[in-house]
Amino acid sequence: MRHSSFLEINLSLLGENVQSIKKLAPRAELIPMVKANAYGNGLIPISQHMVREHGVKKLGCASLGEALAVFEESPDLDVEMLVFSDSEMQNPKLRQAYAEMKITPVIHQPADLEVILSNPEFKRVPLVIKLNTGMNRLGFSWEELEPFVPRLKSRGIEHLLTHFACSYFILKEGDKTHRQMDEFRRIQKNLKDAGVEVRTTSVSNSGAIEQKFGVDETYIRPGLMLYGPPAVLEPQIWFGKQSSRLMTKVMKTFHAKKGTPIGYGINVLPHDAFLAIIPIGYGDGLVTFASGLELNIKGLKAKLFARINMDMAFLMFDPSAEGKIKVEDQIEIWNNDNRVITDIATQMKTIPYQVMCAISHRIPRIYKVK
Repeated sequence: MRHSSFLEINLSLLGENVQSIKKLAPRAELIPMVKANAYGNGLIPISQHMVREHGVKKLGCASLGEALAVFEESPDLDVEMLVFSDSEMQNPKLRQAYAEMKITPVIHQPADLEVILSNPEFKRVPLVIKLNTGMNRLGFSWEELEPFVPRLKSRGIEHLLTHFACSYFILKEGDKTHRQMDEFRRIQKNLKDAGVEVRTTSVSNSGAIEQKFGVDETYIRPGLMLYGPPAVLEPQIWFGKQSSRLMTKVMKTFHAKKGTPIGYGINVLPHDAFLAIIPIGYGDGLVTFASGLELNIKGLKAKLFARINMDMAFLMFDPSAEGKIKVEDQIEIWNNDNRVITDIATQMKTIPYQVMCAISHRIPRIYKVK
């Protein structure tokens, strides 16, 4: 664990994002996604906050293990956990959690649906079915779902959903997202015509919510945007508050001349520089390909130079930074402006999701309310 390096999560800013999302989809209820340690923000505290402070009734995670972790830590938390992918339905021992706890599998393949429909112990488990409408990852095609229709008539489908593959692009009539929506509607109509009741629906992930697409379904499923960064980048249309702020400190400073080798491998300074070593590296989630990243540190231009180590990294400044950057100074890698983390991700040729989720458990999470 670190002490002077930490991820500060501002729950008040998270709450502002919740309210802004509700304004984009005033008719829908929220299923906030808390998978991947709540996008790096902390699975348990964020789940507790969403339920206790914002009245959320359902949360989305990726694995049964994540759902179990929430209830192990907060057994009295009044929420339904939806497991969207790694449900463990083929494991007879693990799937008992669905019969015994307020955890619901999102069924996305015939073998799992057969388990649910064939075992009386799962009779009271809400039937949540995911459709594959064109992403071709998880979900039923109509051809796979149709053979189950006679058995679905008496039970009905509690929740029908799909996932958009390209909603982070600006939507245009006839594009893939619209085609996926048309396929969702077609299967929904087929079920209705066959006498299968569909009680609730959801389709919109962050990119779709930002563009107010599919937000008139029963639920929306905000993920990345809930924590601040936009899903749609060109042009940016979501200006949520970055809920987290990554902090570290200066561990050592020194001057070095042009041509001086720095760290592992062959990395020589391109010019005279003032260097600061920070105690955060790829073991903390500052991934190796962040090398070369340009940052604004205390109003000064800095660059992550040379190879990022497991436990530390080099910041390269102009020589004039001496006296302005000192040992034990606290510095920000990113702050509560979502444009900063978006810029970091763009420079790294990745996406804000990865930057946030990469922060390891060695970095403590500190929660505040402004």
